[in-house]
Amino acid sequence: MKKLKNVWLFLSFILMVAGMASCSTEDPTGVEVSREDIIGTWKVTANDWTNSEGESGRNDPEHMGQTLSVRSDGTASFRGESFNWTLSKGVLTLSDNRGRNIRVVILSYTEEEIQASYDCTFESEMYTEEGNYTFKRV
Repeated sequence: MKKLKNVWLFLSFILMVAGMASCSTEDPTGVEVSREDIIGTWKVTANDWTNSEGESGRNDPEHMGQTLSVRSDGTASFRGESFNWTLSKGVLTLSDNRGRNIRVVILSYTEEEIQASYDCTFESEMYTEEGNYTFKRV
């Protein structure tokens, strides 16, 4: 009986290790797009957001109509701010020299529209914001 108990403990341990190994800690990825797909000027046509201070908004005038310009030289501008950008696995990452990082997960893409979720962090201020955008090509 003791041998059977040890066998069950061993099998339980193996299953637990296998289960933990199958869990992924990678961030979710967006739809695959190329650099050429996103280069251009995009206008915000819909949005919603929440921040770490408990504020939120939907189709807020501060966001609506703003343009995101993504340039082939690896720079971008959004809401009057300048950024450097990278693209990997459907995730556009904007960063600046003030410690701000904006991670944009492209949920759907057509030549004329991008739907995306985003999260923004200000390292120096411990401030975060997240939400969704719909962009139309201008």
